[in-house]
Amino acid sequence: MLFLISVSTAFAQDIILSEQNANEKGITPIWPGCADSRQTPSRCFGNKLRSHIIRTYRYPEEAITERLSGTVTVEFIVNNKGKVEVIEVKGGHRYLQREAIRIVRSIPKMKPGKWGKKPISVAYEVPITFREPKS
Repeated sequence: MLFLISVSTAFAQDIILSEQNANEKGITPIWPGCADSRQTPSRCFGNKLRSHIIRTYRYPEEAITERLSGTVTVEFIVNNKGKVEVIEVKGGHRYLQREAIRIVRSIPKMKPGKWGKKPISVAYEVPITFREPKS
C-alpha cells in the first residue's frame, strides 16, 4: 500500500522546464500583450521582462546611504498557473536582493507554458545590476 501512495505522488509532481528547453519546444509562458505580438513568444517575453525591470526598478535608500552596488541574480519560475515564484537569489547585498525580489514578484500573471494541453512551469534566471546613482 505504501508503494502505491509514493508512486502516485511522484506522478503528481509538476514538470519544470528551463527557459532554453521551453524556447526550443515553443512552450514559453505568454506575457500579457504577447499573444497578439508579431514577435515570437520567447522574444516578446524577454522584451517585456526587460521593460518591466526598467519600469519598476528603484534603487534602495539604504543602498544609497551605504554606497552599495552589484549584480543580483534571481532564479524564478512561472508556475503552471502563470504566477511567478522566486526560487533563489544570489549575489549583492541583502538590500539589493530585497529590491530584486520585489521587482520579480511584481511580474504580472500570464498564461503558463503548455506541454500539449498540460500547463507546466518554466524556470528563468535574470541578473539585475545595481549601480550607485550619481548625485
